[in-house]
Amino acid sequence: YNIQTGSLFIDLRIPMTKPFSRWENLLCGDNKNEGQIISSRQAFESMSDEDLRLYARQHVFAGYSVISQEKNNNNENNNNKMSNNLPLCTRHHCIDWNYVSGKPRPRPNKWYIEGRNINERIPFNTWKEWSYATDENGQSYYWEKWERITGDELGQGLRLAMRKKKQVPSREGCDDAILVAVGDHFNYIVGRQFLDLHTRYGDASNTVELVDLAIQNGDRDTAISYLSLAGGHGTISSGWKIDCALQPWQHGKSVFDCLQCNTCNEEVKVIGSSNVGCISWEVLIGNDSWDVYECSLSREKLQQLFLSRKMSRL
Repeated sequence: YNIQTGSLFIDLRIPMTKPFSRWENLLCGDNKNEGQIISSRQAFESMSDEDLRLYARQHVFAGYSVISQEKNNNNENNNNKMSNNLPLCTRHHCIDWNYVSGKPRPRPNKWYIEGRNINERIPFNTWKEWSYATDENGQSYYWEKWERITGDELGQGLRLAMRKKKQVPSREGCDDAILVAVGDHFNYIVGRQFLDLHTRYGDASNTVELVDLAIQNGDRDTAISYLSLAGGHGTISSGWKIDCALQPWQHGKSVFDCLQCNTCNEEVKVIGSSNVGCISWEVLIGNDSWDVYECSLSREKLQQLFLSRKMSRL
């Protein structure tokens, strides 16, 4: 699920071969029937070493996108044959599953957007992503085909982008987080909860390598700390329930429960004046404060959407 607003985005990619049922059952046995709350940390600790390594082979990343048009397609530094007259998307990642502390993504992710409808007045339903970087023949070294899914309202309905404010002073376990929604679909991402263990494996260039090295050294604490990054997808019409997540034991839960920082307060409140733009608003999810980057609704209608926990025509 790749949800892109006019500002923030979250791109979630989970292998179809992931052992969902086995991991879902980590928190769905007798303990769930008894109403006990078990943490994700406990779920990770119950996993085998092999499960932790498999779990690392997922991907979610988030940040903001900038759309532009290259002015000079004859630039000697860009031999990409796809560059003529195509919009260029540059994505700046602020939370990324693949990259580890001290070794961030070396450059923004850039790609061309190729898409066309018979009726050019409406947004296109399918498009191709062509890499900005090329091979020795001037060809994009990868391309991906993307399709809209039912319920996104062609991007003309609900659009919402929020990011959790940085805590000053920082509280343990309260990391960066983003929530985006387009139409009936939402994605969320919550940053890692480090245990000051991220300097142990300086040779690791990504999360998979780091987790593999940690497991090989019997260091499950470091592996689990890097796997603590959370992300997933759901629909608003279900009551903001999660239906696909890195942590499958979160399936069926309210996204607002997963976004809170060590609290169980279900209140979601929009603060701000209706007479000014959404960037001056603040959303409280439990005890955590969030900035609103983008919203297609009025403040009152956004509050209704949060309170109702179900999709309505606003």
